[in-house]
Amino acid sequence: MFYDIITNTSSKLYRTYIWNYHNFDSAFNKDIEVNPKLILIHTFSHLIIKELEYLCGYPSTSIQERLYVSENPNMNGVLIYTIAGSEGSYGGLTSLCDDNKIGKLIQSALTRAKDCATDPICYHTTGQGVGNLNLSACFSCSLLPETSCELFNSFLDRRLLIDDEYGYFKKIS
Repeated sequence: MFYDIITNTSSKLYRTYIWNYHNFDSAFNKDIEVNPKLILIHTFSHLIIKELEYLCGYPSTSIQERLYVSENPNMNGVLIYTIAGSEGSYGGLTSLCDDNKIGKLIQSALTRAKDCATDPICYHTTGQGVGNLNLSACFSCSLLPETSCELFNSFLDRRLLIDDEYGYFKKIS
């Protein structure tokens, strides 16, 4: 249902992504299917990693993501993990992700995503970053160190999560 809402409601945004992606000449993996689901899950991962960094002080340079996005709506997710030999221990990370705290972590990340230091410019952009492959995403709100991001800080848009009209988490944030 969300996928239908996003592709209809934000079709202009989605077309912008697709146009920017197909007109960007690079060695980027052209087999990646860029769709609202990928952008949503990828942005969600970034917001959670930034929130983990904020709440427990664990550096985001020591955290990585692995995205799992499939055509089957029941087979999507994200794995957030620490890099071997990275700074500190991950005890603080695991304590923030137990059953009692994970909801609060997500709520806090979504609340923080509504407030970017570069808004309204960041929120209303039609493309930024390498090849204009990001919409509402900048280093203040969504981007991570390149060692942490599976897709090189591309295909991000926090509006898909928090927008009052069509955001996936509009009732939560």
